[in-house]
Amino acid sequence: MHIETALVPALLLSLTFAALAQPPDAVTNDDRIRPWDDLPRFWQYKGEPVLLIGGSDEDNLFNDPALMAANLSALAECGGNYIRGTLSWRDENNVPPYVAGDDGQYNLERLNPEFFQRLEDCCRECYERDIIIQIEVWATFDYYRDQWLANPWNPANNVNYTAEESGLPTEWPHHPAANPQPFFYSPPELNDNELVRGYQEAFVRKVLEVTLRYPNILYCMDNETKTPPQWAWYWAEFIRAEADGQGVPVQLTEMWDDWNILAERHSHTYSRPDIFDFVDVSQNNWMDWGDHYPPLLEYRAMLADSPMGIRPMNNVKVYGKPVPGQELDPALNVDRFWQNIWAGCASTRFHRPDSGLGCSELAQTSIRAARAITDAFDVFAAEPRPDLLSGHEGSGAYLLCVEGEAYAVYLTAGGTVNLDIAAMGEPAEVRWLDVETAELGRSAAIEGDTATLASPGTEGPWCALVTAR
Repeated sequence: MHIETALVPALLLSLTFAALAQPPDAVTNDDRIRPWDDLPRFWQYKGEPVLLIGGSDEDNLFNDPALMAANLSALAECGGNYIRGTLSWRDENNVPPYVAGDDGQYNLERLNPEFFQRLEDCCRECYERDIIIQIEVWATFDYYRDQWLANPWNPANNVNYTAEESGLPTEWPHHPAANPQPFFYSPPELNDNELVRGYQEAFVRKVLEVTLRYPNILYCMDNETKTPPQWAWYWAEFIRAEADGQGVPVQLTEMWDDWNILAERHSHTYSRPDIFDFVDVSQNNWMDWGDHYPPLLEYRAMLADSPMGIRPMNNVKVYGKPVPGQELDPALNVDRFWQNIWAGCASTRFHRPDSGLGCSELAQTSIRAARAITDAFDVFAAEPRPDLLSGHEGSGAYLLCVEGEAYAVYLTAGGTVNLDIAAMGEPAEVRWLDVETAELGRSAAIEGDTATLASPGTEGPWCALVTAR
């Protein structure tokens, strides 16, 4: 069956789906996650500021119920509150969003109730645990190379359109970074592909039917894309219009593929505050040890100085490989995870294996340690102040502080560092947190305007918390 373009909207409106569970009771728009009223570089949830910290073993955790249950329980236990929700179906134990017939052909008018029930279950389970989901609406890699060969949207795999009718290829053997495929050119400002766009809109409407009922959802248009910006702008405006029609505020962003977050492509997000409410700087996490932290500070300062305004900087995936294709370096993954917090970012999350630590024991320990130090220190009032550190002996030293009140130092591999605490003007004390055990030690007095801090150990990362005695 092939459908004329003009018939698509009416047919899509007639689709029926399995009933979903009731939405959470007593959710108001004031409960929803949004930039913090007092300082919009951080998030607030249920009216309180919140730092998003997490890790999970899959990007599309919702689409593997057993793994989801294990990861969410582990996260809740260690203090994590942040997962990624790429709307993908390419992994083992996943189901696709459409129903296939006996001949293996999909029908894009028959959405798969199991796919959307899994999504709803994840939203509900996360809501019950105060975990935030950052959804990526379009799972970029599902539409390229071998994954495109099995994709329901591929005209070779569905009964709804041919390659000639849709303008979509049956093969697209290119990497997304090399050659964006025509599927991502459907908006009116690009190829104006009304036939394909009608089915895309129906998919997104169903996603919103499930997710808008929950207050713990962030929306990202794509995963590390190099598509034209008109694609991202179209879907952000579409989602906002749909949400506005239901009286629901939404938080939107895009994730560009450039590792250099200061590159021009990233301006398509930060220069459009009318469309995008936050920025995702995840690709910066490919930057090497010494090159990872400075761009975050520069980007943060750029947002602060911009008339477009301060917005949260999210890291929904923190890589643990030096570059793609190399072996996982756990120490590098932990360091990037912590540096994001010490750069004043609003979120940080371990990427899935084998590119990250996921929800492993080491990841859980790091999350627990990060929560311990940020619970003991007002991270929301603090500023990155590397200028107050000197004489460091070791591989990396970073500082967040409320100058004159409290100082939190992160040392990548221990060692010594001098900290300027002259503004405190009173006796101080230091407590050390061993990141590898998540244990905060006893306090020790320190004297003078410049405190020399020496970590209790030289192996692994350490944090020092300096406060008035």
